[in-house]
Amino acid sequence: MMNRIHARAALAAGLPLAVAAGPATAANWLVLNSAEAPEGAPNMSVFGFIQPTYRNIDDSDKAPNGRRPIFNTLSPDRSSSQGFNLARARLGVRGALNNTDEDIHYFLLTEWGNNGITRLADPDGGSHGPQLTDASLTFRHLAGGGSDDIWEPGVSLRIGQFQWPLVDEGLRAIPTYDYISFSEVSRQQVLERYVRANGDPTNETPNQLSGFDGAISSYRDIGAMAFDEFRITEHWEGTWAAGLGNGNGINRGDNDDNQDVYLRAQAAYVFDGVHRGNPRREDFKVYAWSQQGDRVFDANGDGTLDGGEEFERNRHGLGFHFYRQPWRLSGEYIFGNGMVYNGTNPPFTDPGEDIGDVLPKMAWGEDNEFDGWYLDAAWFVQPNKLALQARYDVLNRLNEFDGDGQFASGGHPERVFETWTLGLQYWVHPIKSQWTLSYRIRDLEAPHNDGADKVGSTMGNEIALQYFHLFNAGG
Repeated sequence: MMNRIHARAALAAGLPLAVAAGPATAANWLVLNSAEAPEGAPNMSVFGFIQPTYRNIDDSDKAPNGRRPIFNTLSPDRSSSQGFNLARARLGVRGALNNTDEDIHYFLLTEWGNNGITRLADPDGGSHGPQLTDASLTFRHLAGGGSDDIWEPGVSLRIGQFQWPLVDEGLRAIPTYDYISFSEVSRQQVLERYVRANGDPTNETPNQLSGFDGAISSYRDIGAMAFDEFRITEHWEGTWAAGLGNGNGINRGDNDDNQDVYLRAQAAYVFDGVHRGNPRREDFKVYAWSQQGDRVFDANGDGTLDGGEEFERNRHGLGFHFYRQPWRLSGEYIFGNGMVYNGTNPPFTDPGEDIGDVLPKMAWGEDNEFDGWYLDAAWFVQPNKLALQARYDVLNRLNEFDGDGQFASGGHPERVFETWTLGLQYWVHPIKSQWTLSYRIRDLEAPHNDGADKVGSTMGNEIALQYFHLFNAGG
């Protein structure tokens, strides 16, 4: 039994986290994250990875009031502008149940690092305890319509807590992610933060609902999702997914008697013919996705969640991804309305303060809008060894907004983030080990608010270095 586990743990095509450190990042992530390979699926694959990271943000420019802007500090703690961190440390197991004709697949994953999952699970208590990020079952009895050919139209069902098919950056297995940081539009507006009320910084005892309320979503939710992959032609593959989730993040249940609706459709041209493949598959894909739901929010700031304090939160995106060495090119446009994450107020943090001391803000009106996009390109100087890359991303936050009282005392809330990320990736081992170096050139403007614009002009650039190492039951 253990020999079988060891032999297959690192190389199983259906185990994206075990092959994910390879230099290619084109794949059908929706399927790879949800199900094992159609043939030879292991009964158990034990795997894990660590990502020690060093980051340094230039915080030499202070705000006009002499304080340090929060955007020049390191997440998740927000207490320093430079240092080392164990950004992620995950341990998991997945496979197919051998007493079900391998039609039921399971996936379990835990997070042990210092990040928004572990740190915000208890922002005031300083706890860095491990968190369960994934726990799901996938039923493949009707994949391929119940026939022996999985490429015939059919349907599979996944239930539990897992990654949902949202922004392409969030759908990929983390070890295959090409940059250390997500684009701003993905990080701020799709990667969800949970805030139950906007605390008043002038109040010495803000109401009990202000501040962060639990771990970031990490693009995950609890619910049920139907999906299917099928062959259109010899080279074209189609994939769809539709599901319902609580819309309340990880490790907790629904809190508003409403479910989020998740939808995704994509088509991929596979250069060497449609096949299951793995993260090394060379293809060109186009896709569109949507997340629509409601959130409860103490808009009145009275410490209670009253009837009617439910607000829309809608996110949508469409994009493409091309990968064929020596080139990679991808882009995505993302937009949404309703509950828009609006940073922190006041937007400062002093040495010694941490994430439990800041007051995050939400703009809750259904007319609040944002949009953003990113474009990424890479050249593999040495195939499967060394790649140079660059990404440009933009976030227009609250470029349209509901002015009925929300922002009466805060001026015009629009903010424009523009970021260039330059870097390289170097693979020590094509599967298990890689280095990523990046330099982010960051700019923040407040087009209609002179005071906020002066604070935004102090945003510093960042240099970061990250090492990735995979381990599995086979060594």
